[in-house]
Amino acid sequence: MLETSQDIWWLVFAFVTLWVGVFIGWSIFYLTMILRDMKKITGNVKQKLDTIDQILKIFKGKAEKGANYLPILLSGVGKVYDHLSKKKVKKAAKKTKVKSKK
Repeated sequence: MLETSQDIWWLVFAFVTLWVGVFIGWSIFYLTMILRDMKKITGNVKQKLDTIDQILKIFKGKAEKGANYLPILLSGVGKVYDHLSKKKVKKAAKKTKVKSKK
């Protein structure tokens, strides 16, 4: 079986080659598992960012619609304020007339 030192050399070389092959195969397996996990993570992150983007678009649309009603709302509030201030002036004028008659 082992007649010369070259036979020992070939036996050791075969053994080392086997272990290098096992190590390379193991490394490739774990590298692919890491890449698969990274793909899952980036997919989840992309999905969450898309959800955030949709939420922001909804808020933007609602803000734009609200901004469209803002001038109408402000003019309505202004008219209510004018009406109340005129009422207050009339009420104050009535009080001064009543006091002056006494």
